[in-house]
Formats: sequence, structure tokens, C-alpha cells
Amino acid sequence: MKNFNVKPLGVVISGLLMAATTQSVLAQDADKKAIEEADEVIITGFRASIANSIEMKRNADTIVQAISAEDIGGLPDKSIAESLSRLPGITVTRSSGQAGTIQVRGMGEGYVFSTLNGREQVSPNGSRAMEFSQFPSELINSVEVYMSPKASLIEGGIAGTVELKTINPLKMKDDQSIQIGVRGNYNDKADELYEVEPYGKRFSLSFSKKLLDNTLGVSLGYAKLLQPNAASQIENDNYSRPALTVDGKDVYAPESFFVKQKGGEDDRDGYMATVDFEPNEHLAIEADAFYSKFKSQSDERGIRVQGFRNMNVYNTTYFDDIYMTGGTFVGRKNSQTIDFKVENNDTTTDYDIFSGGFNAKWSEDKWNIAADLSHSEASGLFRNSLSRSFLYKKGPVDSAHPDGWYRDDDQQAAFALNGINIPKFSLNRDYTNTATLRMGQYEEYPYINEDKIDAARIDGKYELDTPVIVSIEAGVRVAKRNHKQSRNVFVYGDGAGGRITTDYSLPITDANSDVVNWKGDFSNMPSFLAIDSRSIIEQAYKNNLVLMSRTKYTGPNTPEIANPDAFDANGNPKPRSIVAGARWGEGRSWSMTEQADIQEDVNSFYIQANINTTLWDRDLTGNIGFRRIDTEQSNMAFVNVNGDTSKGAVEICDDVGDCRSDLALTRIGVEYSNNLPSLNLNYHLAENDQLRLALARVLSRAPINRLANFNQGSIDANNPNGPTYNYGSNSSPTLKPFLADQIDISYEHYMPDTNGSFSIAAYHREIKSFIQDASIENFDFAANGFPIPETFPVVEGGLVVDKPVRNGTYTFSTNNAEGGYIRGLEISYTQTFNWLPGLFKGLGVSGSISKVDSKITTVSTLDPNNPDSNLPFSGLVEDSGNITIFYSYENFETRLSTTHQGSFVGEALNIARAPVIYAAETVMDFQASYKFDNGINMIFSVSNLTDEPNRSYSLSEELPRRLNWFGRTFSLGANYKF
Repeated sequence: MKNFNVKPLGVVISGLLMAATTQSVLAQDADKKAIEEADEVIITGFRASIANSIEMKRNADTIVQAISAEDIGGLPDKSIAESLSRLPGITVTRSSGQAGTIQVRGMGEGYVFSTLNGREQVSPNGSRAMEFSQFPSELINSVEVYMSPKASLIEGGIAGTVELKTINPLKMKDDQSIQIGVRGNYNDKADELYEVEPYGKRFSLSFSKKLLDNTLGVSLGYAKLLQPNAASQIENDNYSRPALTVDGKDVYAPESFFVKQKGGEDDRDGYMATVDFEPNEHLAIEADAFYSKFKSQSDERGIRVQGFRNMNVYNTTYFDDIYMTGGTFVGRKNSQTIDFKVENNDTTTDYDIFSGGFNAKWSEDKWNIAADLSHSEASGLFRNSLSRSFLYKKGPVDSAHPDGWYRDDDQQAAFALNGINIPKFSLNRDYTNTATLRMGQYEEYPYINEDKIDAARIDGKYELDTPVIVSIEAGVRVAKRNHKQSRNVFVYGDGAGGRITTDYSLPITDANSDVVNWKGDFSNMPSFLAIDSRSIIEQAYKNNLVLMSRTKYTGPNTPEIANPDAFDANGNPKPRSIVAGARWGEGRSWSMTEQADIQEDVNSFYIQANINTTLWDRDLTGNIGFRRIDTEQSNMAFVNVNGDTSKGAVEICDDVGDCRSDLALTRIGVEYSNNLPSLNLNYHLAENDQLRLALARVLSRAPINRLANFNQGSIDANNPNGPTYNYGSNSSPTLKPFLADQIDISYEHYMPDTNGSFSIAAYHREIKSFIQDASIENFDFAANGFPIPETFPVVEGGLVVDKPVRNGTYTFSTNNAEGGYIRGLEISYTQTFNWLPGLFKGLGVSGSISKVDSKITTVSTLDPNNPDSNLPFSGLVEDSGNITIFYSYENFETRLSTTHQGSFVGEALNIARAPVIYAAETVMDFQASYKFDNGINMIFSVSNLTDEPNRSYSLSEELPRRLNWFGRTFSLGANYKF
């Protein structure tokens, strides 16, 4: 066992010691340089990056935030997401302790549009949100975030547009650049967890060169990241299920309580290639390609307790006198529904992204013409394999228990929530004994996404000799996007919808399990078994214990019948495949209906006039333009036509041979057009002062996966009021974009002598429409043309009885035209104190604060009928800020960065799509480096210096949802440039 515990203060001290130990080297250099005269001061490293970013922002023709490196490999972060988190108005959502998706100006990831080298990108995660963590910072040269649009910019981002750019080798200062980076990582949480490797690595290599008298440029890059995926986690699932009666009072209990360890590894490979050819001053040709492969494997293991509604409850505590925050839960005598279990979940994420394009530009006199062809594609496989193991005891063999194993009813649990801090949790039984713990369920759920887009655009610009309009730009763009998604499933055990009665519990042995004891702050949590679940199910298959269902699927909302294919010619039961697949039966028809083939065709054109004039003896620049978008979107959907072949009914079979003939495959969609005017003005108040104004109409399309048509009906035969028909989903191919009118105004003051700037910006977005989930209870389906059965057979008193089907809930998504507003204020300040004496002149600071407000709200699933319980708009971070204190002296640099974001509403990834609130968090990172004269730059850094957890809750911090402690990551390595 390794002992590696570096406290945050010790890290800062180590950085200062690093500075001290370099003083002898610095002093020798200083004596030599003191007698030399220099005509200019050359800044490098982090200060150079800040200076470049300020210059990009100052010269932009819209309101932007920027990140720039001196050259390829110059950004210090592991991914672009971490770099973006330090820009004003931008916050991030952490996943596995790393920055992942972003929010811009109070709006979530779904409203942020992203491009690479000016081209639209697809995502492997089934949405439109770019996985910024998949873009290595070593391969990105600069980032611009457009807070206000212009007509020539591709539409799609109400919140903003993030433009990533790779290097143009012909724009390098040097004729050749080769850079090598090597770093080792250590995560201090990993040693507390079961079988988690604490060490990781980063490696990067890039080559850029100018050839043929600087007319040909070539750049190649590769970046490797291998890092631990480690966390201690608490889950307290949502309170949205029906109420529980305790002591005569209706209260809400959590769906489950889960304490677990998460361990695994993230593996990312990124590749980049660019070729630029400029044979003369008129022609420029560029071809570029980017590829990233990201694979994450993690095991989530721990103890989950649920099923509280079927237990005796004592010693309860509450929030708001109705939401349970603790209690003692005791199993009822002879109960077979006790749901205390050891869970072992294996999650694998496999993402691939490719982007490539060809661009040609021609300039002649007053004309500039550009043509661009591009292709972007992504594939994503998310596979969740999980097992549930329960305590059993031996009992008499009967028809319901032919193996003689019964769920043990002598179990009790007690927990007491502690807000968003570590709770108390205890059990009365041992969950590490293989003699009594058996695997009762095994399930696999693969999600497959494929997304691609092909686009072509032509842009032209003509320069004018007029006093106000100096040039006119116009262009057209054609894009075709196709998104496909599918679901597969395999279930063993009594989780198979009750359809398979031969799935018995399976033995666990010492050979396929290990005892896991908690450490650190979690050392009082109960021990459990880490189980090799897949090997157990494979052995069961070899032993002919995984058998076919003895009932057969006959159609939706009808009972299954005896399956004649379940036995061979000798009457022996047949085995069923343990490979996950889509199937109509076993209560898993969603694996067939939740398939999508979405087509989105977008044609657009724009015209833009560029302004350069004077007003009151001051320069006024900017642009005014108009962009027209025509969109056609559709999805190939299953439509119930009751078997009418004249309406397209065909036989549709699943992966196990069950078929339906009542459905037709029909493409359903909508066509619409949008007009987007825009105005950007930049008034130069003085040489270093600018006042900007921007007006625009903007849009964000619905997440690509929500354009599917998953509407489906089902009968809830277990409803205590009788069989109930429910229908609907939260997706539709007729969803139109989120629209808004926005106004931005900003004042910018630049301090070129000190590489500083100050800016204050205010904005207001008037939302015209947005997508909202809705539901209607007790909906009269028959009166609205829905084909539902009048009766449904249920078991009552041991007899099958036909009961009338009740009307249930109709769920749907729609474009809410009521709208609302989002408005905010941003202040940013950057300053290098180069006027200070001696060693202090290398000190600098860069920071920003942001405030956001909105009247748009999200309905709380805890109290949907009470408007006072509504939550803020999803992704809205009302308060955020960041500050970086940096220092450089000769070849030494260090910086301490802090980012803070207030609480905000996100969307939980569960069946109920219940919103959660992410707690406020403050994350600190530290870095120190020393650059030797031979080109080697030594770097030491710490991410998440204070071990800040990522936490979420419902309504109040007293009702935690997910609590994650990721630990700190220490990194030591070197870059070499020659």
C-alpha cells in the first residue's frame, strides 16, 4: 500500500521551494543580462498567452472571449474544457473530477454551439453538446468564444459559439518547431479504493515546419492521456415516487440509498494534421484533420438499500416535515421483497470523433472568395453492466423455490443524511459472506450512437470605396446530418420483468470475489464484496442455467402465451443467449422502440456589411447582417397502424426472433425557416478604450436525440387502482429551435504597457420559445383516437380476471411560446505589475465575476403542481467567477487558479429525467515551471488542490442526490522544444 498525502499548503510551499532552488541559476543569468541592453521585452509562457488573448479580444469584430497559446502545445491544461473554465461567463460540469461540458452565460451545454476550424462538429454522446474533454489542449492553438453572433457565423448557439482552432504552420514565428511533452500523474484518492491504479501519464509530440520558401506548411500532432478514474460516492435517489405512510402521515422516502466506490481509467488518444499551401499572395489552400479516441472504464461497487415502502420504518427524521432524511428500516417477517443488495456496476464509454476538411481561398484586388468542404463524424458506445447480489437463506424446496434459496428477511438498515456531507450508514448483517450472498440479477444496457455531418460552403467578400460600408460579405452553406441511435439489453434474474421464471440466484465464491473495506473518511461504511459478475453469468450459461423464456411475446398490452420454442425435441429447456440485443418481449420493448434514424438538412445563406467609419471624430467599426436558415428534420419512427398493410404495416423482428406485424416504419418530421438579423458596433472612445453594442436574433436547435419519435403506450398492470394506460415520451421530430432576441453592451479598456485589460459587459436575452416537457393526467386516450384495449387480464385472488383499462398520463414535449428572459453582468480584469521593483515585477492577476438572472423556471418533480417549488432554468449559474494569480522571474513561472460557480439546476440521467441542483463549488489548481536554456521546461502541477467534491441535491441541500469526492491529481513532467 502506498502512502502519498500531500497537503495543499505543502504543495504551494513546494512551488516556492522550487523557486528558491533556482535562484542560484537565475542570479548567474541576471548578472550577465544586467549589462545588456534590449530594445524590446519578449514575454513568453503564461504571460504571453494572456497577452495574445487580450489582443484577439481587442481586434475581434464581435464580443468574444479568447484563449491563445504561443504555439502548438502551449496550453497547460489536460483538455480544452479546463482552459475554458477560466474565461468570464463560462462554467463547467465536472465528470470523474475533470471538466467536461460547459455552460455559457447561464445557459447549459445544449445551448452552446461548437466548431473546429470554423466547421460544425457532431458529438458521440447522443446530443449536440461537444465533449470538450475529448480535445487535448496540446493540439489546440487557440479558442474564441463568440458571446454575440454575426451573420457569417454558423447559427446554433443561443448561449454562445465556441470556435476551436488548430495551428496554421505558415503563421509560426520559427521555420520549424518540434515539441515533446511527458508527464506523470498521481491521484491521492485512488489508494483509498479497491483495485484503482493511482498513476497515470500524459505524452504529446508535435512537428511543424515551413517548406518551399515558406509556401508550404506542415503540422502533425499526437497527444496521449491515461489517468485514474477514482471517486468515493453517495447516491440518494429521487423522491418522485408515490408517498409512504409512516405513523399515519404521508411522507416521501428516497427511491434508494447507495454508498459506493468508483474506480477505473480514462484513456484518450488525439491526432492532428494540417497542410497549408500558399504559392502566391492570391491563393491559400488548407487541408486539416483531427481524430480523438476516448475510452473510459469504471467499476462502481457498493451497497444499495431500497424498497423502503415494503419495510417497517422507525426513528425517522424529515426535511420540511415530509421528505425523509433518515430512519431505521426493518425487513418484514417472511418477506421476499427485501431489496438490500451489493451492486457491482461495470461502465464502459467508448467515443470516437473525426473531423476533416478542405479549404481554398482566393484574393484578387477587391475580391476574396473562399470554398470549404467538411466532414465530421462521431460514434459512441456506452455500456452499463450491473449485478445485484442479495442475502439468502436455505428453506424448503417448492415450485417457487426449486433450488431451496429464499431471500433472507432478517435484515435492517439505518441511515442519517448529513446534508451534502458524508452521511451515517449501518447494517445489521455481513454482506461479505459468500455462503449467504448470492447474485440474483445481472443486466447489460448498451447505448449506441452514430452521428455524422457533411457540409459545403462558399463565402465571398468585396471591398468597397465608400465612407461607411467598407466591404460586403455573402455566403451559402449546405449541411446534411444523420444521427442514429439504438438500445440493447440483456437481463438475468427476477429483474426480467417477471417473464422468465427459471432465473435463480447464482453462487458467489472466493475465487470470483474480494472483500472491500472502506478507508479514509468513509472507513465507517459497511464492507461489501467486489464481484466478477460477468464470469458468474458466463459460468451459469455453460452450466445450462440461463434458459429461454417459457412465455412468448404476442404484442403490446396483451398477456404473453406459452412459448413452444423454449424446449428441444426431448422436452429439455433450451439456453438463451447472454449477448445483449433488442427485444420485444421480457418487458423490454423499449429496446426496439427507442431506436432512431434522424435526418437533418440545413440550407442557409447570409449577407453582411462591414462598417468602418468615424462618428464624432472617433472610429466606429462593426458589421450588420442577415442570415436565413431553412431546415428539414425527420425521424424514421414506429407507428402503430394496427396491422393495416395499406398503411405500411410490416413484420418487424427483434434480435431474438420475436416479431410484430402491427407497426409501420414511417418518416415523421417538420420543415421550418428562421431569419436571424444581427448588428455589431465597436466605438473607439480613445486609443485604448472601446464601447461595443451587439443586437441579434439567435437560435439553438433541440438536442439531436430529442428529435426521435419514442412515443409508445403501455399498460401498468400493477397500478393499485387497476390496469392503467400511459403514453408518450419527451422527444419529437417536430420540435423547433429555442429562439431568443439578445442585446449585448460592453466597455473595454486596454493597458498595453502592462499587458492588461478591464472590461464590463451586460446582456439581455428575450426568450421567444423554448422546449418544455409536459404531461396531462387522466387523459382521455380513446376520445383522442388512441387505440387502447378496453380490458386487460390481471391476477386477482389467484384467478385471471379481465379488468377495465383506466386512463393514465399522456407525456409529451412541446415548444413553449411564453418565453422569458435571461440577463447578466460580467466584469473581467487582467494586469501584470511590471512597474513594481525587482522580483515583484513578474507578478500578475487575471480574474472575472459574472451574475445571471432569469424568470424562466423548471418544474420540480417533487411538487409539480406547486409553482412556488419551481426551480431555476436548467444550466443557469447565477454567480460565478475565477481568479488566477501568476508570477514569473526569468525562466521561472508559477500560478494559482481558482474558479467558483454557484449552484445551478442540471438534468439527472435517469428514467424520470428529474432535475437536480448542483451545489456551489470552488476549485483550485496550482502550477509551477522552470525553463532551462537547452529548451527543457520542467512542470509541476496539482489539480483540485483542495479536494473539492462535486455534489447535487433536490430542492434543498438537506436532500442530497449525488456526492462525489475525486481527490487531487499531482503531475510532474517536462516539455522540450527544439
